Amino acid sequence: MLRRWTSGNSTLVPLALVNGQILFGGDMTLGRIDPENASPVWNVSHQLSSDAVYRPRVAGQLVIAGGQHELGAWQFKEGRRRWLHQANIQVGTPFVTPERTYVGDGHELLALDNHTGAIDWRFAGTPDTLASYAPTVAGDTVFFGPGNGLLYALNKADGALKWQLDDSREWQYMRQMYVSGKVLVAGTYTELLYGIAVDSGKILWKFKAGNFINSHHVAGETAYLWSPTGWIYAIDVATGKVRWRHQTTRYGKHAANWGPMMAELVTFEGKLYCLDMNQVLHVLALDDGRELLRIAFAHDLRPSVSPLKNSRAVMASESGEVQLVQW
Repeated sequence: MLRRWTSGNSTLVPLALVNGQILFGGDMTLGRIDPENASPVWNVSHQLSSDAVYRPRVAGQLVIAGGQHELGAWQFKEGRRRWLHQANIQVGTPFVTPERTYVGDGHELLALDNHTGAIDWRFAGTPDTLASYAPTVAGDTVFFGPGNGLLYALNKADGALKWQLDDSREWQYMRQMYVSGKVLVAGTYTELLYGIAVDSGKILWKFKAGNFINSHHVAGETAYLWSPTGWIYAIDVATGKVRWRHQTTRYGKHAANWGPMMAELVTFEGKLYCLDMNQVLHVLALDDGRELLRIAFAHDLRPSVSPLKNSRAVMASESGEVQLVQW
């Protein structure tokens, strides 16, 4: 352990690492940490009516963060709040661009102006559904899967519908959507990972993960998927073919074995980092999936990791601490 910071929270959301700075949020506060300093740069009461539940995002000089009842913007420099959006029904996971934040509220998608919090436009999906997962943006298109079995492609400027895809027999929600080139890679609330043409909505390929998909990550032309069956897959974005796979645990067809897989994936400097819920960090080579490092941590950590240079990483504990570790 190199350093630890007390956040003032009993629980923390996954950390964000932006331009070498750590952003954290939890049940009480929102803050920014410089890993080289012993004290947080700032740590302010977020004054939300519930816990912060979404990883903070950065839009220029603003930090976008919130919970299920509100979403707000704070100044990156000193933590002063700029605006707060009150949910009509329930705030979903936001997607942030330099100009706007795109976020679900109930069954609607809202485009919020980052500087004022004003609603530039809204698009309605099907009533009685909750747009819980983040949309994504590529070029002049916003992709939105609100939980009604449809995927919408919307004009970024005004929210007008370009096309929609209905594969509701196979999915309900679209989760963790990424765009690589002209392919949208999206996980579903089932065991299928999709490759979809961004221009037309044509399904290019489907990959069956073997069980419920919790986490995938796209970097360059490869999608990395951590299946509850115990395998990490590297999948070619263009074709959906498996480039390599690596087994971290043995599934054994028992639900209790899903736990280690309920974690995020992140790439950094040619390596894939996977911190599982048993506090074991797996570091794999991106080219062939060979395991370069496996470290079991003794701390009670949240299942996310933010790698830094010089074999360091920032992690959040279940007790609300932010920790800088080195191996």
